[in-house]
Amino acid sequence: MKFWRIETLGIPLLLAASAAHAEGEIPQMDQTWYPNQLLWLAVSFLLMFVLVSKFIAPVVSGVLKTRESAINDAIREAERAKAEAESTRGAATSESQSARMKAAEYMAAAQAENSKAAAEAMAKLDNEISRKAGHAAAILEDAVTKAQNGIDEAAQSLAAAMTAALLGDKPQAAADAPKLKLAVKR
Repeated sequence: MKFWRIETLGIPLLLAASAAHAEGEIPQMDQTWYPNQLLWLAVSFLLMFVLVSKFIAPVVSGVLKTRESAINDAIREAERAKAEAESTRGAATSESQSARMKAAEYMAAAQAENSKAAAEAMAKLDNEISRKAGHAAAILEDAVTKAQNGIDEAAQSLAAAMTAALLGDKPQAAADAPKLKLAVKR
C-alpha cells in the first residue's frame, strides 16, 4: 500500500511536470495530442453515459420512486388517521355532551326527590312540634288554672282564718282547710 501514497506518486509527477514546464510545453496543450484527447474524451464520456444510464440511473430512479410511493402512502395513512381521529373526537364530544345532559337530568331528579323528602320531613316535624306545643300549652293552661284555683282557695282560707283570729272565733281544723297544690304533669 505504500505504492499509492502521495509522497511516492507525487514526487515523480511533480518532477515530470516541472521538466515539461521547463521545456515550455504542457502536454495537454500540445495540438498534436488533441485528436487523441478528443477520442478518449468521447470514449470515456460514452462509457460513463452507458454506465450511468444502464446501471446507476435506474437504481436511483427506483429508489426515488420507492421513496415517493412511501411518502404518498404515509400521507394517505396520515390523512386517514386524521379523519378517523376527527370522527372519534366528534363521537367522544357528542357522547360527553349526552352524558352531561343525562347527569344533569339525574341531578335534577335527585334534587327534586330530596326537596320533596325534605318538605315532607319538615311538614312531619312541624306537625309533631305543633302537636307537642299544643299538648304543652294545654298542660301549662291546666297548671295555671289549678294554681289560680288553689290560690283562690288558699286566699279564702287565709281570709277566714284571719277573720276568725280577729273575731276570736275558733279556727277551722287544719284538715278542713284547703291546701295550695300546684299540679304539673310531665
